[in-house]
Amino acid sequence: MTITQLEYIVALDDLKSFSKAADFCCVTQPSLSMQIQKLESELNIVLFNRKDKPLKATLQGQEIIRQARVILKETATLKDLSKGWSNQVSGNVRIGVIPTIAPYLMPRFLSGFQQKFPELHINISETTTSNIVKEIKEGKLDIGILVTPLGDQLIEKHLYYEELYLYSNLRLASGKICQLVEPENLWLLEEGHCLSSQINSICNLKSGQTLSPRITYQTGSLETIVRIAEDAGGQTIIPEMLYDFLDSNKQDHVFPLPFPKPVREVSLVYSPSYARKGIIKALHEEILSVIPESWRELNERNIIPI
Repeated sequence: MTITQLEYIVALDDLKSFSKAADFCCVTQPSLSMQIQKLESELNIVLFNRKDKPLKATLQGQEIIRQARVILKETATLKDLSKGWSNQVSGNVRIGVIPTIAPYLMPRFLSGFQQKFPELHINISETTTSNIVKEIKEGKLDIGILVTPLGDQLIEKHLYYEELYLYSNLRLASGKICQLVEPENLWLLEEGHCLSSQINSICNLKSGQTLSPRITYQTGSLETIVRIAEDAGGQTIIPEMLYDFLDSNKQDHVFPLPFPKPVREVSLVYSPSYARKGIIKALHEEILSVIPESWRELNERNIIPI
């Protein structure tokens, strides 16, 4: 068994195609196929159902590939340490960011960060918390920017607390805008987004609120939810960072929630085995440099669980 063979089966599992995996690994398809067959022979198991379209790992193969990812991640850590990369801010870094943070935080610091560290190649994925956690554990991502605490076996390096606000276009009989949460008129992101889970914790709601008995609108976009709440005369909960991206008319429809003010904690998340501590430090400092001082402390505010 070789590291190269493990790299081949991981690539094949990711790309679901011998030709694509061979291209990715910069080898010929027969060579890749032969090495995978040798590994199967050594382990005395079939790793892939070759008749499936797209290609799929067998149940035993899934276990082997899962462990192969761990081995490859630890091997990469050893290589980083041997090259003295622990404190350097260069090379490649793969970052996962959740959709309720990415559009509002990343534009604030990313350009300056890239200019400050031109030798660092940054690959950013926008996806859900569960996907980011899974891919960090599998070695597909290095760092997550997530809402915490996760209650997982990953390191969480605190960044800031972000207050949650009510966006309301719900009109009272008097014609004034309702400034209190009305659960039956509240629109949420689809399930799987931690902001929806936090709002459920506040209001004991289900996601996918209905505009009528015939319509359920599920989306991962906060802007879409705000527009629907505006057009339907409804409400939603938004993070404070979104406020600056709303036009002035919509900003007039944003109201604080009752005391103790609910906040979400945002942190850098990474594996205990991740060796590139210089990248973590640089990313942490750069993000804090664009965050208001008042966001760094809890200050009689209430962290809403995910």
